[in-house]
Amino acid sequence: DKMAKGKALHPKLVAAWTSFANADTTLRSSIDVLQDMLAVEEIVNIESTEGRKARYHIQALMMHAKRLVRVQNTDKPDLKKITETLGEYEAMTTATETYANENKDDKIGSSFINSAKTFLITSKQLMRRVRDKVPYSTGEEMILNSGGGAWMVEGSPGRLMHDYNQLVDSYNRGARF
Repeated sequence: DKMAKGKALHPKLVAAWTSFANADTTLRSSIDVLQDMLAVEEIVNIESTEGRKARYHIQALMMHAKRLVRVQNTDKPDLKKITETLGEYEAMTTATETYANENKDDKIGSSFINSAKTFLITSKQLMRRVRDKVPYSTGEEMILNSGGGAWMVEGSPGRLMHDYNQLVDSYNRGARF
């Protein structure tokens, strides 16, 4: 039948997929808003019950890191928003590192701090690449298009996600309480 049924079904499948993808995007965005509200509530609660100690710094840093990923990992980057969110994350990273250095008994851990600083560096590299409109070299393009090597390109969204995931791994290995 020369794939007549498949050809007839294709537009319906495409329409259904498009509808699903749009609904998925809307749902994910709504979940992000709710998670952000809960994170802020949790940090306020931690601060009011425990003060700005290790748990506060770790949770606040992770909240700021997640925000930074979201503003940088988009098709239409807003440089003003990226710069603002990057500044907030950098301030939180500095505060967390200072706290960790002054309170060695709290054991935030150098691995967590190092992961936070690496993510900061990558975030700045990506922001500068976007701000300065720096194109990828031919070699970088080859790596980015190879499938799994995007994390090797400095200032790329793939590297940003890699370093964010490293931060999350460090958090999961023991920087949380």
